[in-house]
Amino acid sequence: MKMLTTFEAKNAFPRVLKLSRRDVVIVTNRGKPVAAIQGLKGEEDLEDYLLERSPKFWAMIRRARRGKSVSLEHVRKELGLPPRRK
Repeated sequence: MKMLTTFEAKNAFPRVLKLSRRDVVIVTNRGKPVAAIQGLKGEEDLEDYLLERSPKFWAMIRRARRGKSVSLEHVRKELGLPPRRK
C-alpha cells in the first residue's frame, strides 16, 4: 500500500493511477486518510466493485440465504445493470 498526501496526489495524478494498478493508494490530508484509490482492470472489475458496495445487492443476498433464491438476471435488472453479454 502506498500513501500520498493530497498535494502529491494532485500534482502527480498519472503516477497515482499507475500505482493504483498494482496496489491501493491511500491519500492523506494533514496526516489523516481521506481516500483510497484502487485500480480497475476493466468492466468486470467495475461491476464487482459496484456490487460489493450495493445495499440492494446485499439485501437480495440476505433474502436468498433465507431460502428465497433470486436469478442473476433478476439481480441485474433490480440493480439497473445491462443483461450479461454472451
